[in-house]
Amino acid sequence: MSEDRPATGSVEGHAVEGHADEDHAHDPAAALRRLRRRVGLPPGFNLAGAVRHVAWRNTFHLIGGFRVVGSAPYEAMVVVANHQSHADTPALIAAFPAPYKPVVVAAGDYWFDDPWKARLLKLAIGAVPVRRHGGGGYESLIEGATEVLGSGSSLLVFPEGTRSTDGQLGRFRSGALRIAQEFDVPILPVAVVGTRELLAKKGRLTPGPVEVRVGHPLDPHELTDMAPLVAQIEGMLAAGPPVPSRSRTWRVLRNVMSGPAGMVGAVAWGFAEAVSLPVTSEMYLVLVAASHPRRVVPAAACLAVGSVAGILVTRALTARGEQPPAPLTTRAMRERAAADLAAAGARGIWRQALNGIPVKVYAAAAGDARVPAGPLAAHALGARGVRSLAVGAAVGAAAGAGAPLLRRFYGPYLAVAGATFAVGLGLVVRRWSR
Repeated sequence: MSEDRPATGSVEGHAVEGHADEDHAHDPAAALRRLRRRVGLPPGFNLAGAVRHVAWRNTFHLIGGFRVVGSAPYEAMVVVANHQSHADTPALIAAFPAPYKPVVVAAGDYWFDDPWKARLLKLAIGAVPVRRHGGGGYESLIEGATEVLGSGSSLLVFPEGTRSTDGQLGRFRSGALRIAQEFDVPILPVAVVGTRELLAKKGRLTPGPVEVRVGHPLDPHELTDMAPLVAQIEGMLAAGPPVPSRSRTWRVLRNVMSGPAGMVGAVAWGFAEAVSLPVTSEMYLVLVAASHPRRVVPAAACLAVGSVAGILVTRALTARGEQPPAPLTTRAMRERAAADLAAAGARGIWRQALNGIPVKVYAAAAGDARVPAGPLAAHALGARGVRSLAVGAAVGAAAGAGAPLLRRFYGPYLAVAGATFAVGLGLVVRRWSR
């Protein structure tokens, strides 16, 4: 998926090697030997190819999910696939990592008849044109193969020549097999599943999952026709509809939240935040519990219980002159907490819910002021419970509505949520540093 570039050891380069090449310029056997020498080493990492690969992969994840089943050898090869949709080529580019640098040959009469369309196609998928009508089709395919395989890239070919309208395989033309034999590279069958439902011929975009199933590479010299390749692709297509992709992070956290570990984690997080952890207890709901929307509110209740326990521990330690570390807190925060408790006693902790001051600051101030543990626990449970359950209800509703995206993009979601919290925390600390 990188920018096409002239083949290493092109025809022009070989034409000046000596008289033997000139004498046999029209000798098919000599041409065959030159073509075989023209297969290059895999090009390795390419920035443009990596950008295309990641962009298309994330696009498919965004509009319905994407999964790759199987793997391919890392070498130049001819990749043949079924053809049902204009989304097939992007799906194949998304399936093969950038070092493979897969390049597709596209119908010149359809995709390259307009200069702007041709430039767009080059930018999006890095295609090279071939003729499919009016004769010269195989010679055109040879030209495209020379450019692609000569640079060590893999050549993507749709042997049916056009998109299927009913999902059934059409007749596989033998040009791809002949190319693999002449260039002496493996031929790899691949099945693309779900693209016809996603974007059918003359149809509209309908979000849904796409799956690329990679078969077993074959030695082209052991084949006499396309039947073994067709058989592999038919077998992969018969394996069923595409399976929606799932984020590994989402699966792990979902399993945690499905059992008692999720509730124990909520109690522990709430406790740690009320003692020393510089991350609000509700972030547990955002980062962890959101993977299982139905468990968010129970987790919020557990957070409140853990928070009250941590408040009482911090109060007791501070009263004995052993206050735990309180990172990212300021003198102004401590003064405000002390003033609230002095003015309203244990009820002062209710003011913490909206002012951004960490609850551990109020717990420490309660220890310094010798606020009785019983009233403090009661008011803390009320204040922390109301706040946690309110946030839990909001997070649960949002996670439920966004579940299809969270299942596929939980990793990026965590990154955005973490960055947002860091910015918010910085603003709160800055506000209370004045």
